[in-house]
Amino acid sequence: MQSAENPRPKSLMTMQEVPDGKGGTMHALRPALPEKVGKKKKATPPDPVINNVAASDEQLLQFIERIERLEEEKSGISADIRDVYLESKSLGYEPKIIRQIVAQRKLPLHDLAEMEAIKAIYKNAIGMQA
Repeated sequence: MQSAENPRPKSLMTMQEVPDGKGGTMHALRPALPEKVGKKKKATPPDPVINNVAASDEQLLQFIERIERLEEEKSGISADIRDVYLESKSLGYEPKIIRQIVAQRKLPLHDLAEMEAIKAIYKNAIGMQA
């Protein structure tokens, strides 16, 4: 028996909808899930639009203008890269292979070596000995 000091905790039961396994639901008496105790919510930063409308409008406009400038620069750089590939092609180089080499040069040496070893194993397995 439980002492008077430590009474037996009561388990709360609630009626819950549970899947019946046939695509529908049925009601069943299940133990209630305990509330999360001690969890504190993270503080949310104040909304800049509500707190300072005039400053936030100007700040929003500045963000949009910066993004637009960067998008213009990005399209200009993309055009420059495309021109370099076209120039290399006009001199007889294969742009597809150059793109692969550029991508591989971004990888760490150990990753590149591992990739080449696996590629050799796969080629050998399908009869494409290097």
